[in-house]
Amino acid sequence: MPWVSIALKIIGLTISEWFSLLGGLIVFGFLFGLLERETNSRMIRTFGIKGIYFTAWLGTPIHELSHVVMCLVFRHKVTEVKLFQAIGPDGTIGYVRHTYRPDRLYQRIGNLFIGIAPLIGGSLSIAFCARLFLSSDVSLFSSDRANAPLFFSLLDLPSWVVLWKAVFALFQSLFVVDHFSNVWFWAFMLIALCVSSRMSLSPEDIRGAQSGTGALLVLFLIVNTLSSLLDHGLYQQMMHGIARLNFIMLLMLSLSLFFAFLIFLISSLLEFVIRYIKRRNS
Repeated sequence: MPWVSIALKIIGLTISEWFSLLGGLIVFGFLFGLLERETNSRMIRTFGIKGIYFTAWLGTPIHELSHVVMCLVFRHKVTEVKLFQAIGPDGTIGYVRHTYRPDRLYQRIGNLFIGIAPLIGGSLSIAFCARLFLSSDVSLFSSDRANAPLFFSLLDLPSWVVLWKAVFALFQSLFVVDHFSNVWFWAFMLIALCVSSRMSLSPEDIRGAQSGTGALLVLFLIVNTLSSLLDHGLYQQMMHGIARLNFIMLLMLSLSLFFAFLIFLISSLLEFVIRYIKRRNS
């Protein structure tokens, strides 16, 4: 029956859009969480619980402010904010509490973006600092990088090749010899290390984001249904928009993940050195 074929096509397109937008964020969110846990455990073993503060003094406020900004964008009411505090019994050093209208689709979708806000806000902060402190060649939004491909899919190998080339070009522009004698480069490195170390999502962030994924799926379903009935080009426009958004987002997250991995290596090296010194002195 024709309507069954149309319905299956709409469902397939909806799932494809949903996965294309969220798939990369899910993978990067997992990697940031893994690196942060390992880094924190090494810093605590080496310096005690206060070792967390070495990067949290800046990373945690950026993390929480990202939540606040997304709350405002999606019209949630922020009821309480703690940008930074002493580590509590549950390990909390910052939080944002907010309320919303469950009957509003826009606000329900907001739960997703509020939950993943540290990934977006942290990456944007690092990208902004790179543009502010270093030469314009380092900008993630320069014309050659902002012109994302019209088609970008997580399941398409050529898409990953294009992304890898953009990431490689970005790192080439960042780590040049001239930058190592520039004090602003080292200021950028410090900020990037602090921010990237606190970009992982807490269990509360993940639960909040999960509550918005279904609403986003509903929105895509509505738009694709209207596209099939009224404007067949609407789906193509949506995919182009998602492709560009994905490309820039994954480019920023790749840079942030590099710094998260770098702070993990630094914490591992510090742990090794301190242990070696203690063994020598014992």
